[in-house]
Amino acid sequence: MAGAPVRRGRPPADPATPHGREEVERALVEAAAVLFGARGPEAVSVRDIATEAGVNHGLVHRYFGSKDGLLGAVLDRLAADVADHLAAGDASPREVDVVDRYWRVLARAILDGKQVATLQHDFPTVGLLKDALAREHGYDEREAARRTAHILALELGWRMFEPFLVTSAQLAADDESARRASLTDATRRLATR
Repeated sequence: MAGAPVRRGRPPADPATPHGREEVERALVEAAAVLFGARGPEAVSVRDIATEAGVNHGLVHRYFGSKDGLLGAVLDRLAADVADHLAAGDASPREVDVVDRYWRVLARAILDGKQVATLQHDFPTVGLLKDALAREHGYDEREAARRTAHILALELGWRMFEPFLVTSAQLAADDESARRASLTDATRRLATR
């Protein structure tokens, strides 16, 4: 069978259990992304992640070195997924889920005091946004970076504090589409002169 991953070692008793480095790493990253997004990295143990992934907790340390190493891998993977979707111009519901998942994990990690800038190795979405601002609006590198930071702050704030913002500003709780449209409009205004 061409293209099928080679499975090494003793097969697991349950065929659905991840087996082999590639499958185990993918399962751990996926499980950690779900748990970190829901509860934040500090509220999730290595055992929680391993249980969710269906693997032994020692494999987190073997493949990622630590929970923070796994967090870095999660951030890198989610950032790459977002960049892929943005570069493709994908506006499907899946794209919205991918973007939301990244923002939530990122924000929860920051709120937990994690040094995201040192854990995440690549920031492709930031690069895409800065390049687009420079290309489409003629900003120099510094101004494109500033406006990118403003847009990121706005997006992160809404992703993490939406319930508070909706209640405190007395917005209609059931009018999510109008809020999203308004957020998109505010982001566009930050991008333009």
